[in-house]
Amino acid sequence: MNQDREEWLAEKLAAFEKWADEVDPADLKPAPLESIGVIAKWINQYEEVNQALARAVADARSRGLSWSQIGEILGVSGQEARQKYSTRVPAQSPS
Repeated sequence: MNQDREEWLAEKLAAFEKWADEVDPADLKPAPLESIGVIAKWINQYEEVNQALARAVADARSRGLSWSQIGEILGVSGQEARQKYSTRVPAQSPS
């Protein structure tokens, strides 16, 4: 399991534990298992897509695309793209 996923899961677990300590049992309602399964499926796909996107960004960087160009493709600024993906992309040596 990668570090981003582990950190995400730890945050979700901490939030769930806090909620569980504070929730009034009278407010709880059963959730349909089908809904829970659909959510779990989409979370897994979301993680797979994020990993594939990080690999694509790494490939784009290795082929010389700038963070500005990558950001434009992603619909964000170059700075936002760099902040999100630079820790997942190997550093490039200056040309």
